[in-house]
Amino acid sequence: MSKPPPSMNNEIKALNPLISDPKRCTAPEVPDLLKPNCKSFQESQNVDTSILDPTVVKSDYIRFVLDKKGILHSNSKISLRMKLSGTSHKAFFPITTGVNAIVKKCVLRAGSAILDSTDQYNVLSAYENLMLPNDTVVRKEAIKSGMVGAYKSSKVPTMTNAGVPNGNEDPSETALHIGRDFALTLDANGTSSRADNKCPVTLHEYQDLRDNSEYVLELSTLFKSLRFTQLPLYMIEQPVIIELFLETKNTDRLCIPKDQASTPTFELDTTSPKLIADYIYYSSATMNAFAESNPLMTLPFFENQLIRTNINYDTTPNLVRNLGGAGKAVNMVKICHTDLVTNSSNSLINRYKSEVGDASRDDVSYNLRVNDEFLFPVDIKNPVEQYVNTISAEGMPLNIIGREYDAHLGNEFSAKELLELHSPDDSMEGQKRWMTIYNLGGARINNRGIELHMNVTDGGDHDLNQLVWLQMSKTLVLANGRFSEVYN
Repeated sequence: MSKPPPSMNNEIKALNPLISDPKRCTAPEVPDLLKPNCKSFQESQNVDTSILDPTVVKSDYIRFVLDKKGILHSNSKISLRMKLSGTSHKAFFPITTGVNAIVKKCVLRAGSAILDSTDQYNVLSAYENLMLPNDTVVRKEAIKSGMVGAYKSSKVPTMTNAGVPNGNEDPSETALHIGRDFALTLDANGTSSRADNKCPVTLHEYQDLRDNSEYVLELSTLFKSLRFTQLPLYMIEQPVIIELFLETKNTDRLCIPKDQASTPTFELDTTSPKLIADYIYYSSATMNAFAESNPLMTLPFFENQLIRTNINYDTTPNLVRNLGGAGKAVNMVKICHTDLVTNSSNSLINRYKSEVGDASRDDVSYNLRVNDEFLFPVDIKNPVEQYVNTISAEGMPLNIIGREYDAHLGNEFSAKELLELHSPDDSMEGQKRWMTIYNLGGARINNRGIELHMNVTDGGDHDLNQLVWLQMSKTLVLANGRFSEVYN
């Protein structure tokens, strides 16, 4: 009789890809051979890289089938390009998501078994990117994915309303950091082409979608489980498949400079997608011995179950909603609200934000009922307390300024340094305020499921899409080369 799959409880969390967690090397659930960057495994390794074409590629769908060889390295990547259709007007990816904005759903499966999957990935990634350090965003993500949501302390020259510097500087203010400074356009007589005191900043050429730059999606970002478990492809008899379902609405894929007259159409260059797959090899004796000694292997993975509903808090100010999860071990609950109607392409972050209509600081309260008890004795209303709950659940801070989380916290963005002529305050302040995460520590949910209790006052007449992800722990059982799913 085989032993039951181990319960992960709160041992496994969504890990920041840039932080080395020692649990990767000490957790007994994952064999050392399959742990990314595990220093406790000393044998030298060889890495072979293959560039794979998709088996299916359309404007809204990409499918790759992995070779049955070696161990899939978690840092493998998918590269692709967007192409311009019909107009030469400028566009760029939303600055807090980058190329992730085009991925609506991502699926990793072996045969019919779903290993890892996230629906509405583009919305969720806007939140997850908040945990990336500033220097990573500027030096890596800006080039790799087109994301530029980092911050700096900025000093701009004091100028007349004719846009001409007068030799002084304003006090330091917070501004967006894209790796380049503002540019003042003055003619030979020192006259500005702008009739105001603003300092415009433009994105790099490689972030302009007209430049046909190649962008990269990392598998360990698409599929969080790969951050701590690498797949032994040589032991899997089923075809291992990666599927990307792409965002089809043009205005939800991109952003344009402030008040640009036209929104151009960009679509996937179907000749461009490639899977840059790295396969890890150890000695034949080691890999054969590992396969022979592990005919039955259990690997911990996640499943992000999405529950969505349309809501208008003007007509439904008090909401009690069952989120499901009955009989499952749930690690975290992630809540987000997006606008269903508004075209948000004339901004810096498009719709990849979370806000409850017109509701302000004290207009929203939350609570969760789990296993017949409320998670908090009093509904959470203070945004600072919501922020603390979020960083406690993730185990790391959000790398954002206070005003971006809640419009009443911290300083405003600089009013003078504009990015693509957009004021950062107009696009970003207070937008992450409503993304709230509760850590349930892998609690087993009873038959009643999880209940979300919300009260919203002064939310306004807005049709919103409420998205809730339940991060469930499950175990993948690999027996005789075939995967099956077992929920913990």
